[in-house]
Amino acid sequence: MASAQSPSTSSRPEVSIAASRSTLMYEVVTIEVKGLMPGEAITLRNYFHDEGKKFESHAHYRSDVNGKVNTSEQGSEGGQYTGVEPMGLFWSMTACPNHKYGTRYMKNDVTKPLLVNITVHCGHLDSSQCRHDVNPIATTSVERWYMNTNVERFEVRAGRVRGILLKPKGPGPFPAVIDMFGGVRPGCNEIRAAPLATKGYVAFALAYFGGEGQPPKLEDTKCLEMEYFEEATDWLSSQPYVQAGGIGTIGICKGGEMALAMAIHFPEKIRATIAFSTAGIFNVCPTSYKGEFFPHAEYDLHHDNYQQMATIMNQISFAPDGALITRDISPDTKLLERYQKFEKIQCPALIICGDHDGSVNWTNNGRIIAEKIQTNGHNNDCELVVYPGGGHLIEPPQAPLCITSYQPPWGLIHWGGIPAQHAHVQDEAWTKMLAFLEHNLRCDSQSIPASKL
Repeated sequence: MASAQSPSTSSRPEVSIAASRSTLMYEVVTIEVKGLMPGEAITLRNYFHDEGKKFESHAHYRSDVNGKVNTSEQGSEGGQYTGVEPMGLFWSMTACPNHKYGTRYMKNDVTKPLLVNITVHCGHLDSSQCRHDVNPIATTSVERWYMNTNVERFEVRAGRVRGILLKPKGPGPFPAVIDMFGGVRPGCNEIRAAPLATKGYVAFALAYFGGEGQPPKLEDTKCLEMEYFEEATDWLSSQPYVQAGGIGTIGICKGGEMALAMAIHFPEKIRATIAFSTAGIFNVCPTSYKGEFFPHAEYDLHHDNYQQMATIMNQISFAPDGALITRDISPDTKLLERYQKFEKIQCPALIICGDHDGSVNWTNNGRIIAEKIQTNGHNNDCELVVYPGGGHLIEPPQAPLCITSYQPPWGLIHWGGIPAQHAHVQDEAWTKMLAFLEHNLRCDSQSIPASKL
């Protein structure tokens, strides 16, 4: 437990913050303030400065009859969220004013913790007032880790395959997954692979653009060859610490598209597949396998005049903050059915999406994907989960949400999601994903390694 006390004065009671000093990112942290006057108004503030980015949040609380505030039991009266939200101070964090509007936080170095500072202020203050309050009545900090000490990490350069592999220490064999993110972030993203490794999986964060020797941007890719993904599958499956019998694939957005494609084109090698917020189509760049090129949806990614684009396509809308909403430019039902042969998927599949996705229309995508998979006779092996209030970026829980982000060359992109609901969606989807993997990938004889720090 970490604690901090206010300066000793005769007019102030002792104030302390109780929280676990080091926790994993997906774990709940309870912030507790004691020693206040009954009914005293305070503001709790979280902030961090990590990898060049500064984020903050604040919420208004009032102490109970015992002079205590506990974020797991009491509701916020205002600030960046209201009601009982045990992790509200963490998921509601947004970029400080010195950053461009729409700055997104994604941890790059998962081997180091995210250090979150927590301060207590007298009265109900706004974010600016908190920033300028140089004498908070209490302060402490909490380390948030993406992986524990039982995980080892190394870079992969196997032929043309590039990525980062994270695995539990020891010989295994462990169940394994290939993990892929979307088309707006090049290279590898380890924020899901690292906690999966902590949970006992070999997680291979695969780069399919932006890696060493690869085109820097997805739109610069002349063709995504499915052979590359098959080579990655074969390499991972051949490792002595990987459980035999096939691996899993996980992806979000474009990564989900490729996760499904792997299950379609080499089904004997894929044991389970999970797709988050995917259109399920080949888009942006062509895709091929064994000399066959598949049709793809082409968008003018370099068009800077959004109003003209909207006039031309008559399918683009804008959020109140001016961010681009692209959900309605997804290809129609006939095109979607033509692009991916989902009925060829033989392994269990989990399709997860949110009904407030600003990028992909789940009605014309997730529903159709699930229906087509079920036409192959594996009716019980495909599950579609549509979360109310969920947006596009359904990522591991308890990190700062991303509802809108600045993404060149488009500018502001509205990913969607109702903040508090989306936070709960991420938590529920994480639990759902783990249960699916546990059921479909792990052998009965395997035990789950401890996932504590």
